[in-house]
Amino acid sequence: MREDSTPFRTRFAPICRQIVAAAAAVAIGLGSATASGAAGEHPRIAAEWEPALGALVVWPPVVPDELLVEIAEDDRLFLIVADLEQREEATARLTELGVDLESVELIVDPTLDGENWTRDWGPSALFDANANYHLLDPTFNGYPMALPDCEGRLYDLLGLIPFLNEWIPGGSTDLNADSLAEVLGVSTVKLPFGLTGGNALVDGLGTAFSTCVMLKENRDWFGLSESEFRQAVAARLGLHRYVVVPNFEWFGIQHIDCLLKPLDAETLLVKRVPEGHPDHRPTEAIVALLSELKTPYGRPYRIVRIDAAPYYMGHHVANYTNALILNRKIFVPLFGVDTDERALATLREAMPGYEVIGYAYEDVMGWAWYDALHCRVRAVWDPKMLYMAHQQIRGRVKPADSHRVDVLIRDYSRAGLIADELKLSWRVRGKTNWNEVALTAGATPETYTASIPAPAATAIEYFLSAADRSGRRETLPRVAPEGVYSFEVAVH
Repeated sequence: MREDSTPFRTRFAPICRQIVAAAAAVAIGLGSATASGAAGEHPRIAAEWEPALGALVVWPPVVPDELLVEIAEDDRLFLIVADLEQREEATARLTELGVDLESVELIVDPTLDGENWTRDWGPSALFDANANYHLLDPTFNGYPMALPDCEGRLYDLLGLIPFLNEWIPGGSTDLNADSLAEVLGVSTVKLPFGLTGGNALVDGLGTAFSTCVMLKENRDWFGLSESEFRQAVAARLGLHRYVVVPNFEWFGIQHIDCLLKPLDAETLLVKRVPEGHPDHRPTEAIVALLSELKTPYGRPYRIVRIDAAPYYMGHHVANYTNALILNRKIFVPLFGVDTDERALATLREAMPGYEVIGYAYEDVMGWAWYDALHCRVRAVWDPKMLYMAHQQIRGRVKPADSHRVDVLIRDYSRAGLIADELKLSWRVRGKTNWNEVALTAGATPETYTASIPAPAATAIEYFLSAADRSGRRETLPRVAPEGVYSFEVAVH
């Protein structure tokens, strides 16, 4: 339902000005991080786009049935139920939906009954310095509501409205991932501080993104100063660059996944709200800060804007960045507003080759302004993944005899890479057939290299591929050859 927002803008204009001013004062990591990669150097948290076994949802689900069906179609649906009665209920419902139960892992855990926001309390994939997989289990303390000011009135409204923390779902504390860890046969690493999932997005190369709520929570609840928090996540999690931006909403839980989404290590999807909306100026101030950042490879980020219309009482905007990347698919929440189709088109253009699927949700819960699909589903990453990372050749490059391509390939299965399957494939744009070049060992462990000859053409497409003896096969991009990297050679 839309409403005239003029009185609303007038009322909250001072707050908007405060957050714009605060943006310049918030500490934000502006240096570049090194995207190196030999195992044993430092721990690593997996990025959302890395190989996953499937996705974790709590029963009863607060997502559309169609999404459960889609997850189970190509991946594994990990479904937490509270007891045997819920297990029977879930089994019956999934059978009715036509889901192959062989693709479902039902986990009985009464401690998580109704804790549907798996993104926030749920585990990340942590590979330690010896390349062993653990489920990362931060301490979770619920959802305080926050005003734009990072330091002054963050929790003041909780004193004025005592029921507010109960009104925002997921107020339980210290939820754990033990039941999932038992199913996977792995251990958990318990953190004595907060790292709420919806407000902690990572790139797999040592960079994390949060709003300043993260620092406030850790200071108020765990007694950690900003420097102590940064030292802890660097030492224990390998997050050597922690980008903290100001709060961006006039009022909310201020989770960064409702503002932006890393699509890969060098691309950020950031929402764009209409001019005149109270979130417009703070959002644009944050975009200005992000534009000054360097990627782990020392280059400016590619920032993709996704338009978001107001939908909730005319004041809160659609959270398209609260989407989920799961292997070769992207699941996007839809809000019944005129930017829905444009949002899907934006993601398809930004992520060619991925299957981009939109989901409206008409249940009584619906998609809320403070969360959506990403918050209610969490990937379960492959403990033995075949991991690849690569600095893309992009844009326009100078003419050269050849164009070197380097890639990090890490075999977490320890089964061994298949040398003949390590390849660089390239072609002139518009051609059908691919040329293949063998990847050979680089100068440092786990790095491989090859070169693209300099053909008499101005546009080149390429992708990388690898296989190991566990049976895993991967490409970069992960959707290749439907989606590929590309660059142009400047004409003399």
